[in-house]
Amino acid sequence: MASDATATVVLDVDGTLLDSNYHHALAWSRAFRHVGESVPVWRIHRAIGMGGDRLVAAAAGDRVEEEHGDDVRDRWKKEYDQLIDETRLLPGAVELLAALRERGLSVALASSSIPEHAQHAFDLLDADDLADTATTSEDAEKSKPDPELVEKALSRVEASSACVVGDSVYDVEAAQRAGIPAYGVLTGGYGRAELEEAGAAGVYTDLPELLEHLDDWLPTGGQAG
Repeated sequence: MASDATATVVLDVDGTLLDSNYHHALAWSRAFRHVGESVPVWRIHRAIGMGGDRLVAAAAGDRVEEEHGDDVRDRWKKEYDQLIDETRLLPGAVELLAALRERGLSVALASSSIPEHAQHAFDLLDADDLADTATTSEDAEKSKPDPELVEKALSRVEASSACVVGDSVYDVEAAQRAGIPAYGVLTGGYGRAELEEAGAAGVYTDLPELLEHLDDWLPTGGQAG
């Protein structure tokens, strides 16, 4: 995983590289139902992208967090464990990582998932060869939109400049709080307007379109030669 790059791209995983947001939403829905709480899936989806430490209250309110938070999170893990093998990489995911490495940039994966769930994506992405570092929920006390996860990833590489690529407003907000630009993709179900309103410097339909426009958004200082 060594690289001499000085520019770094921090990539969100779920919803950006892995087609998993709706699997997560369904798992959370089943978890809420398990403790007797009925939460509309659309409301859960609006919270996908932040960590599980924040999602219960965001989707169902402080009362549910106080009364059932830990039970919901425990059940969510069991429910998602049954769905995780159905998740797949989004088109262009591996190609994006390879293109960034070919241009001499560092690649940092910043996942809010628990380690065993994140590892599923890392294996599919061949992260041992294509990424310089990767973080999970264990690497930060606070999840997105707090910038801690992004800052932790950046601290592990030699970066003179950086940007974040993500699918949710929480990725954009985390990047802004870390002081770096963010670029959004629509693959997680968040709209173009809301990503732009959150502060995204650019929004692309999907990873193939992002790949077509590398020169428009890559941080400078990382190209080889």
